[in-house]
Amino acid sequence: MTIKTRNYFFLALIIVFSLFLLGASAMLGYSIYSGTLTRPDVFPAEHIAGFYTKGYSFIATIASLFIFALYALLAVIYLYVEFEKTQSTEVIFFALFLIGCFAETVRLCVPLFNLWHELSAFLLFTGRVVLFARTLAPTALLFGAVFSGTEARQHVERNLVILVVLSVMISMLMPLNTAVVLPNFCIKWGNGQAFIVIRALILAAAIFSLFMNAWSLGTKDASLFGFASLALGYEFSCYATSYAAAAGGGILLFAGTAAYLKSLHRKYLWQ
Repeated sequence: MTIKTRNYFFLALIIVFSLFLLGASAMLGYSIYSGTLTRPDVFPAEHIAGFYTKGYSFIATIASLFIFALYALLAVIYLYVEFEKTQSTEVIFFALFLIGCFAETVRLCVPLFNLWHELSAFLLFTGRVVLFARTLAPTALLFGAVFSGTEARQHVERNLVILVVLSVMISMLMPLNTAVVLPNFCIKWGNGQAFIVIRALILAAAIFSLFMNAWSLGTKDASLFGFASLALGYEFSCYATSYAAAAGGGILLFAGTAAYLKSLHRKYLWQ
């Protein structure tokens, strides 16, 4: 992938993210004005993990989704401006991570269209999109950490195709329990705990790979800590249903991304 093509890709993401964020804001404003924004009922304790309902706030959950969207938009703008002339493989995969983050906003459709108790193709579609995003985002971070060498630049397109196809396959094959919609506007998955463990292992492998790269090169910078922070912030934000979780996830996301991308920019600036 040439730098010019990559920059066009970033620009397209900026346009798409901006339009969808404006559209989501307008729909939310209209729903609040018309009184059609639906809150969840009392969640059955036997179906919902305790960390969802402790300190639960409907407004905080919505806010966490807009934090995701705003974060993805600002981050891709930073990539477009600061990495315009740098041949960085990592930022391509990081852009896919941002797509996974922004796709989380599809969960907003549940309260906007009152999908809490409605078994429909639309509800199933939102569940599949979230599964796609939850697979794409951590795996993109792993690919960015593993395939960061100059020799990997020749195979970027192939790796991107593998990443997207893998995420689509998992999102289509994972069973969904559409009878249970979680407090964070997400459909309950079959084998949900196993999926969370696998995602955590993928993120841990990405952090470990980045650490090994830094250790082998003898570099000491803030990229590893920033990377770990944004990975943790991403996980917090995915399951944020309280003000504390939404604020904590947002702070870790923004701070970690700033440290990681600044360190990455300095790395390529001196090459």
